[in-house]
Amino acid sequence: MTEGARDAELGEAARPARYPAIARACFHLDWIFLVFWAIYLLGPDAAGILGWRREGLAYALFSGSFFLIHFVLMSTGIIALFVVIIEIHAERPVRGFRGVIVALGLPIVSFLYFAARFLAQVERWLGR
Repeated sequence: MTEGARDAELGEAARPARYPAIARACFHLDWIFLVFWAIYLLGPDAAGILGWRREGLAYALFSGSFFLIHFVLMSTGIIALFVVIIEIHAERPVRGFRGVIVALGLPIVSFLYFAARFLAQVERWLGR
């Protein structure tokens, strides 16, 4: 039996699942995003545990980087979602779908947190 005939006999089920590079990138960006959140929680918003304040170059660079990682994770997640959907539509086994969904969900939840926090701050400001 030739290799081609054996592959045809086994069919697509025997093919190993593909893990697109962009989905792998989403997985790694998820962890980087969570590290940024941990740093944020340990920073000035954690009741001043480390004594940092919301001013200065270090906080400005961190805030800008934190915003940038939101944008990068969302952009990469959207592109990866299209790649994974194309693979699924072509009926090819694919891995990494969970990491892509998490890459889309983390920034959304984070943005909702910051929006709620901002609205609460505005409400306190208007109540004065």
